[in-house]
Amino acid sequence: MVAVALLVVVLQAGAPASSQVDTAAARKAFEEGNALFEKTENAPALAAYDRAIAMDAKQPDFHLARCRTLARLMRHDDAIVSCTEAITLKADFAAALLDRGHFLINARKVDRALPDLERARVLNADPYGVAYHLALAHYLTGDYQKAAAEYENCVTHAKTMDNTMACSAWQYAALARAGRQGDAAKVLERATPDVKVQSSAAYLDRLLLFKGSPARSVPSRPITSCNG
Repeated sequence: MVAVALLVVVLQAGAPASSQVDTAAARKAFEEGNALFEKTENAPALAAYDRAIAMDAKQPDFHLARCRTLARLMRHDDAIVSCTEAITLKADFAAALLDRGHFLINARKVDRALPDLERARVLNADPYGVAYHLALAHYLTGDYQKAAAEYENCVTHAKTMDNTMACSAWQYAALARAGRQGDAAKVLERATPDVKVQSSAAYLDRLLLFKGSPARSVPSRPITSCNG
């Protein structure tokens, strides 16, 4: 009995050290994943996040990072699962709710996206990201009045001119579909050939086309995501 008791004491004493090593290694793998993600090396980043989660599956940030990487790889259903894991671990995780709402829209599950986005707003998630995706969700469900109003919030919280042009292009379409041609025309006033954009060049060109302004002299880039 004495030998058994001593064995239990030894095992208990050793457990915390092992746990600490796993936690440190998991954090290191997570940080490696972040560095790879920043370089858009998405497949290696995903592998690093998978290693981190294998060592410590209780960190919501690990699952959110995996979610975002899967979305970049166009694996939206898998991304939604990983974001759900993050939210299960941290129910008030505003960033995870915003991203899950975003990726639910990408997966054509708009009705499920709306509650996530509304909850993300209550939790003070990124105001621009919430407005952009809430407006898009309303647009896709055919509620053009709500979409137009939400796109005004999108413009208000825009961080860059790329953001502003992306919001404006969608707002113009929402207002036009809602039959508010006068308000739609006012949106076009934001678009001029000298506006400096990068990722939203195609949005700007679309607005200039509707406005009847001369085309810009630089080629348009493909439209990319304007969240963030």
